[in-house]
Amino acid sequence: MSTRPAAKVPYTALLGQILQHHRQRLGLQQSEVAASLGILQPAYSRIEKGDTSITVAQLRIVSRALKMAPAQILHEAEQWTQQLRMQGVTVTDEKEVPKGALVVGLAILAAAMLAMSNS
Repeated sequence: MSTRPAAKVPYTALLGQILQHHRQRLGLQQSEVAASLGILQPAYSRIEKGDTSITVAQLRIVSRALKMAPAQILHEAEQWTQQLRMQGVTVTDEKEVPKGALVVGLAILAAAMLAMSNS
């Protein structure tokens, strides 16, 4: 009998998923948000995937593009952190998480965000 890996999500990936959710909600393309940051779309894509950390200055610019305050985005990240913890997912400060744990954690996050969007 196999057991699933302990679910883990890096905080950078969680924040990236929140940015992606709000960008898509507004119908914006990654390239549009990237242009506001003065970076190329592939670099912005890495921010949304959690592969690259976002700076405070970048968060401020992105939040403006998403018509939100940086504090709103960070507050939402903390709310999702609590929600994921209740579902057994560890939100870690480490960017390197075992693939199996990451897949399980991101799947739980995606399902929770989808359920929240549909309610």
